[in-house]
Amino acid sequence: MTKHRIAGIDVHKKMLAVVVLDAADEQEWKLHGRKFLTTAEDLDALAAWLASLEVLEAVMESTAQYWKPV
Repeated sequence: MTKHRIAGIDVHKKMLAVVVLDAADEQEWKLHGRKFLTTAEDLDALAAWLASLEVLEAVMESTAQYWKPV
């Protein structure tokens, strides 16, 4: 059984909304969600959280230039 973990990141000016899909197979899905500020400290916390969940892929959505620091 292969596990897939992917993060979706919605980028706002002062906040990131992040959801991680943890899928062991088609019948077993878990979602983990958190919000992070856009400070350097919180971006480091986001990276550590994604690493702790063993996320290897991420997708981002942003309607402005706010994605650049992420």
